[in-house]
Amino acid sequence: MMAFLVSTMTIYSIYYYTQKKKMDFSVVANAKDLPHTVVSEIDKNSTDKNMLWTKGINQVLPFQIDTDNVLTNVPDEHFVSYNLPYNKANLENFYEGLVTKFPNHPPIEFNELKDNEKLLLSYFFYNIRLPNGFRVSASSVDFHGTQVKSLQYRPQGRSDSSLTTFYKNDTTHEYAFKIIINGGKEELVMYSAANESFWKDTYKNATSFISGLSHKYKPAKDESVLVPEIDFSIVKDYSFDERKNLPELHDYSLAEERIKLKISAPATGGPMEVNHKYDTPKNYALNGNLLVYIKEVKSAEPYCIINVKHPEILKVEHHK
Repeated sequence: MMAFLVSTMTIYSIYYYTQKKKMDFSVVANAKDLPHTVVSEIDKNSTDKNMLWTKGINQVLPFQIDTDNVLTNVPDEHFVSYNLPYNKANLENFYEGLVTKFPNHPPIEFNELKDNEKLLLSYFFYNIRLPNGFRVSASSVDFHGTQVKSLQYRPQGRSDSSLTTFYKNDTTHEYAFKIIINGGKEELVMYSAANESFWKDTYKNATSFISGLSHKYKPAKDESVLVPEIDFSIVKDYSFDERKNLPELHDYSLAEERIKLKISAPATGGPMEVNHKYDTPKNYALNGNLLVYIKEVKSAEPYCIINVKHPEILKVEHHK
């Protein structure tokens, strides 16, 4: 059984992390191969980099790391972890939980681990499907000098707009939307601003921007909103030196943090691409410095924050 499992893990690991065309050009990478992206909280000296941060790895450590309570714990339905000695029985239990929560997920390969060595794995996975007002756009978005694939929103009906609230300030070049997701239990916020700032300041600006009525905005029938398409899977491997410098990870032979997030539209193309009633349809795009966060409606703080300042984790437009 173990020999078969190892063989399967190897096959799927190769498929999952190297066959990028099979993954529809999604970003599938190790964090060490993304020089402009940091997985975990970023410092003020790296304000030009992307940040992907969930509270996942904190949840599985023997004691909590003090991160000034910026993030709340990841809901169990989006999170699976392994924090046990590495052996056949524990690994099988972990995979049972993994495929129960995330069907069809390929097995994960662990190299050079021996039985009873301590393994820590934090895995966050979320596939968000936007309301029917969104489509996969035929137009790309220029994001910091790179054409990336985009999603497009145009008002379609009351049932679509009831879940989505837009915010706009052309003077300060701030744009945002908030969408109620997961059956009303959570909300997704995407906020775009032109100014460069530390991510904590950007997060405060975003929450302030969407908290009042002054910036609420209802797109007219001739307007649409373009949003960079987000779809990536990234593995953060904590090296021996990193574990050595983090006391809470001293006992682990391997520590990994994995994040997979996909924000998708329910349909491709469609009638939104062309509006024959207007000579010049008006559009605005969330293509500045982009902050994305997900929170439970009942919670004051998010459990996932993504700060995008470089296109390397976005879906690049590939021209045929």
